[in-house]
Amino acid sequence: MERELQEIQVRLAAELAAALQERRLPLAPDGNPIVEERERRLDREAARLLELRERRIGEEESRLRLLALVSGLHLRNGSLNRSHELSQELDGPDGSYLHGMMHRMEGDFSNAKYWFRLAGPHPRAETWRRRTEQLLDGTPDAEPALARRLRREPGVDPALLTDLAAASALTGHAGADTPLLERVQELELELLLEALAEVGEDRS
Repeated sequence: MERELQEIQVRLAAELAAALQERRLPLAPDGNPIVEERERRLDREAARLLELRERRIGEEESRLRLLALVSGLHLRNGSLNRSHELSQELDGPDGSYLHGMMHRMEGDFSNAKYWFRLAGPHPRAETWRRRTEQLLDGTPDAEPALARRLRREPGVDPALLTDLAAASALTGHAGADTPLLERVQELELELLLEALAEVGEDRS
């Protein structure tokens, strides 16, 4: 990988580590404040990646994966519009998946499911399902009907989570199931971002 891309990758890995420690990921924008300094840093990284694309520096796949990582970090920061702008630059599964997550979080559930169908499965689907099972095991007071749906074969997937988020939206995301669903969504994005951060490595 070209040196410029490696430097961006290192900086984004640090942003990822910090973001995962600092913030919850609500099902919908709820006044959780955007970290503006992080937003500005991510904007700078996106601009660098787009400039490298124009200059044809580095492998296109690596540039696009890092651009997808920036888009996902914007999602984690609550910057839905910034994430949307970048995901529209990405034609492959990563961009479609991020596009779907953004629309789910803004409450456009049918559009979210369209993009998830285009994206295909989560790149770490089995890990997401296993960790969701572990989360349920550690949440004995989880609402029984919700727990059954999340445990039912073949397990959690983006379409199911979108349906559950849509049901939660009917209560203004004020129901007892909201914290659990938020945690499942956090796992979904965390694993996606970890996969994107491993530019040049095996993503399986």
